[in-house]
Amino acid sequence: MRKTLEKIDNILGAIDKTLMIILASSATILAFVNVVARYVFNASIVWAGELTTYLFIWMTLFGASYGFEVEMHMSFNALVKALPAKLCKLVMILSRLIVLFFLVMLAYLGIQLVKFDYMTGQVSIDLQIPFWIIYLVVPITMITATWRVFVKIIDIILTPASELKKMGIDVGLEEKEKEGLIE
Repeated sequence: MRKTLEKIDNILGAIDKTLMIILASSATILAFVNVVARYVFNASIVWAGELTTYLFIWMTLFGASYGFEVEMHMSFNALVKALPAKLCKLVMILSRLIVLFFLVMLAYLGIQLVKFDYMTGQVSIDLQIPFWIIYLVVPITMITATWRVFVKIIDIILTPASELKKMGIDVGLEEKEKEGLIE
């Protein structure tokens, strides 16, 4: 079971990383081209600012989702490490269940937002892209983040409490470091 979860998680991680690179590169290149056009040729690309903003928002949300895979989000490990092993495990599971609930709610609300924008037919000012397409990133990234937190909860449940204390609080983090995914 762990291997299957890891494979899916790795595929999602590769997609997130690839999208982050493509989105960040595109936004940076577009912003640069627009600045050159404005100052060198005295002509601005009207829609460039809007698209750059959307690209950076998408990149940030895919990055936030990926952050759950590599345990990059803020946590209070020192406090949890001070607890006895079994209580430490319980607190870790409980804290991740709270995060899971929050992400599920964000995914649900993101779906509602996409539905609403689809029904109203609103479009962006410069690009004339339907807002439901622009906002689709919210449920997508919240669902992938939910998956990642779910995998971490399963990993914590399957890992003995004494092992959690030994390997540090971030389950799977040492493996990610060995693989060179994080420093």
